Amino acid sequence: MRKSILLFVLFALLNIPLMLFAQGGYKVTGHVVSAEDNEPMIGVSILQKGTTNGVITDINGNYTLEIKGTASTTLSFSYIGMQSQQHEVNARTGTLNVRLVSDAALIDEVVVVAYGTRKKGTIAGAVATVKAEKMENVPAAGFDQSLQGQTPGLSVISNSGEPSKAAVFQIRGTNSINSGTAPLFILDGVPISSADFNTISPGDIESISVLKDASSTSIYGARAANGVVVITSKRGLAMDKAKVTLRGQWGFSQLASDDNWMMMNTPERIQFEKEIGLDAGKDYNLLSRTDVNWLDKVFNDRAPLQSYELSVNRATDRLNYYVSGGFYDQDGIAQSSTFRRYNMRTNAEVKASNWLKIGTNTMMAYEEVSQAEEGDMALFSPISGSRFMLPYWNPYNADGSLASENNGTWKGIGQNPIEWMANNPVKHEKYKLLSTVFADVTPLKNLTIHAQFGVDYAHSTSFMQSYPSYLINNKSGRAGRSTSDMLNLTETLTANYRWALNDDHSFNFLLGQEGVDYRSAGFQVVTRGQTIDRLTNIASGTRASSWQDASTAYSYLSLFFRGEYNYKDLYYAEVAARTDASSRFGKDHRWGAFWSLGFMWNIKNEVFLKDVEWLTNAQIKLSTGTSGNSTIPDYDHLALVSGNANYYDQAGIYPMQSGNEDLGWEQTWANNVGLSLGLFNRANVNIDFYHKKTTNILMSVPQSYAVTGEGNRWENIGAMMNRGIEVAIDGDIIRMNDFTWNLSANFSYNKNKLLELYNGVEEYVNSTTGLKYMVGHSVTEYFLNRYAGVNPANGDALWYTADGELTTEFREDDKVMTGKTYESPWAGGFGTTFIWKGISLSAQFSWMAKRYVMNNDRFFEESNGIYSTYNQSKRLLYNRWKKPGDITDIPRYDVPAQLDDRFLENTSFLRLKNLTVAYSLPQSLLKKSNFFAAARVYLQGQNLLTWTGFTGLDPEVATNVYRAQYPASRQFTLGVEVSF
Repeated sequence: MRKSILLFVLFALLNIPLMLFAQGGYKVTGHVVSAEDNEPMIGVSILQKGTTNGVITDINGNYTLEIKGTASTTLSFSYIGMQSQQHEVNARTGTLNVRLVSDAALIDEVVVVAYGTRKKGTIAGAVATVKAEKMENVPAAGFDQSLQGQTPGLSVISNSGEPSKAAVFQIRGTNSINSGTAPLFILDGVPISSADFNTISPGDIESISVLKDASSTSIYGARAANGVVVITSKRGLAMDKAKVTLRGQWGFSQLASDDNWMMMNTPERIQFEKEIGLDAGKDYNLLSRTDVNWLDKVFNDRAPLQSYELSVNRATDRLNYYVSGGFYDQDGIAQSSTFRRYNMRTNAEVKASNWLKIGTNTMMAYEEVSQAEEGDMALFSPISGSRFMLPYWNPYNADGSLASENNGTWKGIGQNPIEWMANNPVKHEKYKLLSTVFADVTPLKNLTIHAQFGVDYAHSTSFMQSYPSYLINNKSGRAGRSTSDMLNLTETLTANYRWALNDDHSFNFLLGQEGVDYRSAGFQVVTRGQTIDRLTNIASGTRASSWQDASTAYSYLSLFFRGEYNYKDLYYAEVAARTDASSRFGKDHRWGAFWSLGFMWNIKNEVFLKDVEWLTNAQIKLSTGTSGNSTIPDYDHLALVSGNANYYDQAGIYPMQSGNEDLGWEQTWANNVGLSLGLFNRANVNIDFYHKKTTNILMSVPQSYAVTGEGNRWENIGAMMNRGIEVAIDGDIIRMNDFTWNLSANFSYNKNKLLELYNGVEEYVNSTTGLKYMVGHSVTEYFLNRYAGVNPANGDALWYTADGELTTEFREDDKVMTGKTYESPWAGGFGTTFIWKGISLSAQFSWMAKRYVMNNDRFFEESNGIYSTYNQSKRLLYNRWKKPGDITDIPRYDVPAQLDDRFLENTSFLRLKNLTVAYSLPQSLLKKSNFFAAARVYLQGQNLLTWTGFTGLDPEVATNVYRAQYPASRQFTLGVEVSF
């Protein structure tokens, strides 16, 4: 009996595993790490699909999960900020190790649009995105320099090499004559000015979205006629622990190009003076001992640059933060040109409860700026003076001190421009605060109410001095101070509701309200009579010579709606409407209404294309809609008087403007057709065709002074058209485990035409700029006399008459439309990137074609007698007509130059915008340190090479006249980036 009992117990014990197995008793264990740095991940959720059975990883990233049931099942691995993974397991799995990939790849698939985000590939509008890696390491004060050539339809021109100056933006051509043509810039939901670009650290930017068509811009309504640029700052991404990143850059700048410097050297100047009879009384034995290249004296070829940034970011299921601080310091290549910035940023989001999320995006910056004089043909300005100064005038003495009028060591005519700048310094300071606070409330499932309040505040000051010890000041100094304060308040309230029906139909509705209140005020005072250099300030002056103040304000009130519909990820439809009121218009015309419709057919998801493997994406897009423009002076619709009249030393008032209470919104109707293709899962092609028509153009219309005493009056007149095409292509030519080669290219073409002017007028001459507004032509087309060259028999200058006949007489009546414009119809860029293991090489080119500019510098350099007492171009010595039979384009001496199309030059260019070589240390080496998570070192050059036929120093000119412009700089930098 006892034996039977023992056998029964032994049998039962041996069958316990079988019983457990039959009831579902197997385990899966493993280790979860981050694919980015192979570090263990704490708190990863592992859940058996279809059940509540789950665990989380421990402090070492390990887990053990007991599976219920005997059959195969699926485990889901999830962690906020990482891509979720699913793996099938069974009783034989035993160990399952997992590497989670960062959600950054998903972020790349999200596109920021108006008042929200959209998944890439679900947008009916024309939207282009530039990501952080294109901007964060560019050696420039602002992000704008890095956008040139990156996306079709966006024109970015670096109009000045001054470190503190912003580039000039334009999207899909010019839509107005006198009103604003720049896009609307939005940073984290708040409108900003391009003047503030240099206050934003490029390393703090996550992405930039360029909204180009009506479907993507009309919900911004009031200010969106010229397109919208949406800038998004960084958020926290690191999950398991805080990620600390340190970046440093060191380098120098120099002239991007000096190949076109054509000013005479001393031997050439002496020969020229002898030929034209300017040699009387000059000791050339003495003068020939000095030969100065003023370009080298005015521009620094080793201007230093340094930049430091420190950021910390983290994200959990409850808290997301990004905190950064930076210091940027750059000397410009021109005399008295410096830029220094200190900046901080804090972005934070807190999930206070399941229904409430609150956060802030706050940026603060302080700047110190000294700017070189540019744009004026003045002897005292180094940039223009470098062209006027004779090569035997040396700005420095033998001991390196400045040649001065004070002690007679300056031998030139007028002032030594470098000494003038040293004795007339101007310094600028700027304090910037841009902050938003927001709350997301979810009172019902799928309903989110977003409330945001934004503050944009800037305090700017300038301090100007002119020292009394400087001889030309006659022992009487001057000091001036100016200050201005700007405050822009923005409030936004939106309600977003998502709804799905039977998994086939999904809807998204957005209803919103927005208000903008802008105001600024400032004053300036200048005093004279200071007698001591060190006490050249406002208080030490004996009299005030200038005083003025100014203030302005405007406001917007807006209501808007957007609806989105998606049918089976096959058909997408969008509708938007907005109404805006602007304080810049009278009460009867204050409100404007704007709308848009968009449609996208995801044709790849059709049954007949689903099995076509080489076609990985195919979409057709259509959109149409309107948007508005109200960029005119804040009070010009009002009839106003001014109080700055002086009647025999008695203050008085006078009628300053008559106003126009009938003034209303300028409106642009835009249409877009787009095609997006993905090929072989490697290449993407995007093509857009657009047509825009602007009506009720805001123009400062000329009128007789006899009517109201004004020469111009703002009115709504006429119409204008822009149409064009945009093409963008990118793809991986080679994609292997250790090697990737990517190519990208884009181009755009835009044609502008004026359709109607005012009061039946067909043409209007803008006489001071060489332009003419003529119906049927571009608004940026030149109206000039046509230069026909030189008569080889006698050296006379020749021109064409309006009828095409030759003449020796320069007459205004012979001006014609040239067919040449100062806005480039063709523009684009292309780039390539090679990545092999930890080594990368990338190059980005930008180009513009058929863009013309009046070279005013060359007019002075080839004046042929008007300015011969100052230095002139070598061409006057070697290429002017001297004897019968000479074939040249420069007439005989004493036939003065005229502003005709001889000086109208093609500024087409191809520029190597950026070249970067980088090396990232391998993770196997970094892990040994137990500290560093990533490390990267790179060398880069900016504006390395420029190919152009333009004879000036820089082909990038935003206006129609090139005159004493601060040229672009070439930069070389060494950068280091480490994370831990």
